[in-house]
Amino acid sequence: TLSNNILSGSIPPELLKLSNLNELYLNGNQLNGPIPSKLGDLALHNNTFSGSIPPELGKLSKLEYLYLKDNQLNGPIPPELGNISNLTELILNNNNLNGNISPEFGKLSKLNELYLNNNKLNGSIPPEIEKLSNLEKL
Repeated sequence: TLSNNILSGSIPPELLKLSNLNELYLNGNQLNGPIPSKLGDLALHNNTFSGSIPPELGKLSKLEYLYLKDNQLNGPIPPELGNISNLTELILNNNNLNGNISPEFGKLSKLNELYLNNNKLNGSIPPEIEKLSNLEKL
C-alpha cells in the first residue's frame, strides 16, 4: 500500500505491469490521470482522478472492492460494472458522475455496500435494485 502520502501525477504504467499485483491501495494522495482497469481490489479514493470510469473495469471478475469516492470523476457510471460478479463494495460518492443508475447493477448479487451520494445522477432508481439481497448500506 502507498496510501495517505503526498504522491502526485499519474500511476506509472510500470506498476501496472507487475504480473502478481492484485490489490492497489493508493488512496489519500494527489494522483490523477487514467484509472487502471487490470487489477483486483482498487482503492483510489481521496485523489484527483478525473475523466470517466473505464468500462473495462467490468471485466475484472475477481474485483471485490472498488473505492473511487472523493475524486473528480465525471460522465455516466458504466453499466459494465454490473458484470463484476464478486463485487461486495462499490463506493463512488463525492464525484461528478451523471446519468442514470444502470439496471445492470441488479446483477451484483454479492454487493453489500453501494454509495452513490453527492453526484449528479438523475432518473429513477431501477427496480432491479430489489435483487440485491445482500445489500446492507445504500
